[in-house]
Amino acid sequence: MDKYNKIELSKEDLRKIIYFILMKFRSDALHVQGTSSKRDFLGGYIERWFNKIAETVIFNELLKNKDYEIVSDYFLYANDSDKNAPDILGLKKSNKQIIPFVQYNEGTWTRCEDLPRIEIKAIRKDQALLGIREPQMIDDYYMFIESDLEEDYLNTIFEKEIFNKKYLKELEIQKEFIKSDSKNQLIPHSEMKQTEKIGSMRLIGIYTLEEIKNKFTLCTKGVKPYYFSSITQEFKIKIKDMLEKERILLNNGMCNYKYENEIYLPFNIQGDNNLSVIKKNKGSFYINSDKPLNIEGIKTNPGITKIEFKKFDRSSNWDENIALKSFIEAMGNDSTDELINLFDTIEKRY
Repeated sequence: MDKYNKIELSKEDLRKIIYFILMKFRSDALHVQGTSSKRDFLGGYIERWFNKIAETVIFNELLKNKDYEIVSDYFLYANDSDKNAPDILGLKKSNKQIIPFVQYNEGTWTRCEDLPRIEIKAIRKDQALLGIREPQMIDDYYMFIESDLEEDYLNTIFEKEIFNKKYLKELEIQKEFIKSDSKNQLIPHSEMKQTEKIGSMRLIGIYTLEEIKNKFTLCTKGVKPYYFSSITQEFKIKIKDMLEKERILLNNGMCNYKYENEIYLPFNIQGDNNLSVIKKNKGSFYINSDKPLNIEGIKTNPGITKIEFKKFDRSSNWDENIALKSFIEAMGNDSTDELINLFDTIEKRY
């Protein structure tokens, strides 16, 4: 069960972030110059920047009983400025007083005293991995948020006239053009209706830099790590392959699989801290236990279990710290309460 509840996005949330993205789109010369390789149309630009909505939605929920709120970075920057702003610029008290964590000075942001730097990472629900580029490993806290958006979420704020049935009639395809379609390759039109649901955001957790270093795996440029994918128990295996090859000793449930010189991300096995490995290769391994196990949230029966991996075929040209999302959520030391207590202390200090 998830530790934090999903927060449904409202149309007001959507309108506000779209307004910011429109301002950013208009101000960003690199994205309106036709000769630029980075040029985007508005739809792609919205897709790229939409997840910025996450930090406000989540912190508004976490701080709903507080006399302050977070201040996000909604500044617009010239292309020759440093892109080094933290995601959270400071706090705003109920009396409108601003407590800056950083300040902008001639093209760059600098930290105020010992106040925290916070990095926000929002990922899709169907993404298995979390990643932080090595140059970003300078912050004090890292917040991970899972987004689960409807594919047509923008539909919710279109004007209602777009969904007028007259357009369905005007766009009707004439059957006289069809000689034969026995394979049903022509898809019939259907009435379009306005979507009511936008989607949701869910906090995975907030983790300190030290915890990130302990639980994430640094993958340098070109390294393609393997990560937990699935398990199987219903299979036949030859008796000769059932001899114990080695034993895996778990560190409080954390499994660090090793095979040749490949890189494997840690994953979580609960229920037995001393497992027999009876067969192994690059893409999978078999374990034997006389106890029921819980492997990345999947419950197994006593006996032989095959654990399978996928290879993360990354083409990134940078060093990156990577972890399995489900592993961090289960095994990471969540510092959400610690950060909020720190906010409380800062708010009282000023």
